[in-house]
Amino acid sequence: MHKIRNILKNKSALIPGIVIGTVYFILYLISINHLFLAVGEFEIAVIDNPGSKFFTMRAPFLWEPIASISFFGLKLFIAPLNILIGVLLSLMVMLNIAVAVFSYRCKRSCRTNLGYSFAGFLPAMLTGFACCAPTFVIALAPVLSSFTVFFVSLQPFLIPFSVAVMTLGLLWSLSRITELNI
Repeated sequence: MHKIRNILKNKSALIPGIVIGTVYFILYLISINHLFLAVGEFEIAVIDNPGSKFFTMRAPFLWEPIASISFFGLKLFIAPLNILIGVLLSLMVMLNIAVAVFSYRCKRSCRTNLGYSFAGFLPAMLTGFACCAPTFVIALAPVLSSFTVFFVSLQPFLIPFSVAVMTLGLLWSLSRITELNI
């Protein structure tokens, strides 16, 4: 845990992690249709009896929104459990990127092996976006029609798989840094 704290104190590793984690969170909200462009003024709306819809699922790992906020030409649907999942995935992406940047910079100064430098980056980018794969694959359905059903059937497993692979990638990257006593 102290290794992560030391990495997060390094601004050259932290800033890219925060930027990419934030972009990931925004893309996550867009991919589940909870953030989109809309015409209108500032407005906050809450559904009647939000407690009844709080745990109502539309699909695996996709809950019904209980409120919406319109601001600056954007509309954001608020579903606390979707936001929690988005924050968790974004945090994992941020940590993986920060560790990858730190280990890459360490490689340059300590002449370590570049092979592990992006160990956290690849799972974050490849499987982190996997939670949204059905959305993107469905958009490409005319081209990939035979694969669409396959990816939609995998949707319930993609978010847990993303978290597991990003966690394993992060732990592996941290263990490689620890082996070097950095």
